[in-house]
Amino acid sequence: MLSRTRPATSTTPWLLLSGLPWLLLLGWLTSVTWFLCDDAFISFRYVRNLVEGHGLVFNPGEYVEGYTNFLWVLELAVIWSLLGIPPEQAAPVLSVVCTVGTLVVMLWWVYRLPGVSHRGLVGWMALGLVCSSATVAVWTSAGGLATRQFTFLLVVAVAVLSVHGTRRWGQLTASFSLGLAELTRPEGALLGGLCLGGFAVCRMVRERRLRLDPLRHSCARRNPVWWDLAVMGGPFALMVAGHYLWRYSYYGEWLPNTYYAKYVAPWYDAGLRYLAQAGIDTGLYLLVPLALLAGMVRWRRNQDGTYAVILLLIGVHMTYLARIGGDHFEYRPLDFYWPLLAVAAAEGLLVLGTFMATPGHAMGRLWVRNSRNRPMEDTAAEQAGDTKKKTKKVRMPLAPRATRGLAPRAWALLLFTPVLLYAGAIQGALLYEGTRVAGYGSHMHIELTHENAGRWLVAPGMSKLAALSNRLRRQSTSNFAPTPWVEHRAFARHRLRQWQPYEHMARGTLPDDAVGQVGALGIKSYYLPDLEIVDRHGLTDATVARNPRMRDGHRRLSHGRQPPPGYLEQRGVNFHARPAARSLAEALSRAPYAIEVGPDLWMPFESDDHQWVAERFAGLNLKMRSP
Repeated sequence: MLSRTRPATSTTPWLLLSGLPWLLLLGWLTSVTWFLCDDAFISFRYVRNLVEGHGLVFNPGEYVEGYTNFLWVLELAVIWSLLGIPPEQAAPVLSVVCTVGTLVVMLWWVYRLPGVSHRGLVGWMALGLVCSSATVAVWTSAGGLATRQFTFLLVVAVAVLSVHGTRRWGQLTASFSLGLAELTRPEGALLGGLCLGGFAVCRMVRERRLRLDPLRHSCARRNPVWWDLAVMGGPFALMVAGHYLWRYSYYGEWLPNTYYAKYVAPWYDAGLRYLAQAGIDTGLYLLVPLALLAGMVRWRRNQDGTYAVILLLIGVHMTYLARIGGDHFEYRPLDFYWPLLAVAAAEGLLVLGTFMATPGHAMGRLWVRNSRNRPMEDTAAEQAGDTKKKTKKVRMPLAPRATRGLAPRAWALLLFTPVLLYAGAIQGALLYEGTRVAGYGSHMHIELTHENAGRWLVAPGMSKLAALSNRLRRQSTSNFAPTPWVEHRAFARHRLRQWQPYEHMARGTLPDDAVGQVGALGIKSYYLPDLEIVDRHGLTDATVARNPRMRDGHRRLSHGRQPPPGYLEQRGVNFHARPAARSLAEALSRAPYAIEVGPDLWMPFESDDHQWVAERFAGLNLKMRSP
């Protein structure tokens, strides 16, 4: 938004060298938390059907949009078609690439953002806040989801608009990036519009061009900012409109089917609990105030609203999450917060350090309305009450020359240490305890106590924060909002052991009219690609997604829907596959029927229609359990 000031070139090598330990830490944390989740395989099945020529469908012939990552699905399909890399291998690597891109853009942003003093220190602290976050590490592999790609595209748009928002190429780059973000995640439409609108309003306020007089002057000549707004918004609006029109023409709906499956009614108590838990676990209660302080300073100095736009995006997004009840995944929707807040919070720490290094100076005296030659005093006209004389805001040094330099940076580093500790201790303890969980069990609830997390809770007040986090986590367990990442990882590993062996089964083995029904949809459906499947929770089924009756009368995020009475019979559900077995005896111990589908590979299954089984599986060496 402002004219670029070129920083000293010596900052770059220092920043890269000093940031290497942070990058190594993030790499180690990522290796510890690497995982795939079951839900990612829902999109992978769409990818398979697209590659095989069936279209973007879950079951061939059924046009239901059961995914929320259109661009991600297309990218994985292209990679599979051109390179032969299946989505379960390509998705995590693509997410890591987006993570690297996000860090590069974040450092470029610090290096180029006008008005940043001590760029090396700000960049180092911002990198530390991001790379030490266990939550960032968890979503580096993203579980196979498009989470980090959405973050990358949003960070690109914010960084480019804040540095090159007055240049055509910057406006177009940001607009296309936000358009791609909407193609990646549905909330990209809301956040993209807010981002473009926020930067445009800030620029108009700064240039005093909020009023338009079309009768006397042309729009482009009198107010070029309006033309810039059209350039910024044009590609984004066209991409969003094109996506919605394509969706309606292809699926017959304006919104993804997952919206109807997941959203029943406003659920503010669960949503606010979700946000409170995230704020405590990830240190948002520290990062947001620091970003707000930095934003206030930037606005007072030169009316730069970059951080104000960031806080606007986060505030509106939090309101949206509070309304829908949060998310089934542990802080996945909040992923774009960390790189944006890290830069703003790092600059906020430097502002605090400068205040601490400037004794006797209050915030209100650091920037005053005055003339150029009298920086800290009012002009005589202003003292006499002459309000007609025009004055202007000028940028003032944050501290006297004698106290600038080492002292503010030293204070910033001293303040950075407790912020890093309080922002990362609880999520680090949860990560450490989560990695010690063996096997899979429903609702893996982790309690932080002095016995298992004492070294993380030594700081003042940390025990109370951990106790509050424990209480919020207990309350959220029954609502599935959020489910810890370690539970998603353990569940996916458990399901892969059960169903992945079927990837060696010959295609076309199952009858064309075999229909199954599944609750945990992803992995089973991906490794049984020829089986028509009805989703009991409605993510890929339009009828179940719109059934108002909740399962057991209890609301669960993303898992509350159930089929209407008689719907499964209407769909012709007749086949219930069971996990793969290595021997006939093992297969028949799991189900009354079994067929051999590969070397040392048997498929046990159940069916209520014995005659149908006898007719369809007669030539497949059908085995039956003895009465």
